[in-house]
Amino acid sequence: TLSLHDALPIFLLLHFLDEIIHGWHAIFSFWLEKLEPGSAVSERTVDLGSYVLWLPFPDLSAGGPSSLLWWGTLIVCILLYITTYFIPAARWLPLMYMMRAGLLVQGTALAFFAFIPGEFPYDLQSYVVSNLAMSLFFLFMIPWILGVTYYVFDFSLLQKVAITTITLLYFLIALPMQYLMHVVVLHHASLLFLPIFYLLFGIFLDVMMFVALYSWGMSLRWKKLDNENS
Repeated sequence: TLSLHDALPIFLLLHFLDEIIHGWHAIFSFWLEKLEPGSAVSERTVDLGSYVLWLPFPDLSAGGPSSLLWWGTLIVCILLYITTYFIPAARWLPLMYMMRAGLLVQGTALAFFAFIPGEFPYDLQSYVVSNLAMSLFFLFMIPWILGVTYYVFDFSLLQKVAITTITLLYFLIALPMQYLMHVVVLHHASLLFLPIFYLLFGIFLDVMMFVALYSWGMSLRWKKLDNENS
């Protein structure tokens, strides 16, 4: 069931959705002017059924890699793969597997652009719009997730409100900055790195940051402060 703790943040997000979108537009405009003078912020519609959302995004393009970039990336990947054999497995085993997983993703991208470069199914604009739309859904899921994983514990009301507010404020600012970084880097580095950005620095990174904030919230004890205020 939807409790008051869950419903209130979701209601506020819905109520201020236009302000959130305008804020993201302002963030994109400000930083694009600094990072890529002459570029613009465009908008695309996202159909939500009974509601159509005009989602802003940094309007930059990206193409395939040059031959020099392709070969340079291949050499770096080979060197990094060799490096993983020198990582002490007893202590850094997770790091070794994460590096190899990332290299596997990058290796498949290298193979794709080597054999069928014209068949790459994504462009930079569609990529960032779909990820920003997914980020909005993730933002609205946060109160639900906290409702079943955090509110059930015996924390003070003050602490529950504070952790929810801090988490939402963080993602409201971090999400547009995250995908602005994606767009700018891929605009200069080419679509060769789009798969690894999507898999390692997209929603996966957001989930890891949510887990970090959740863990921080679980380690806090604000009952004394809440009792003093009451």
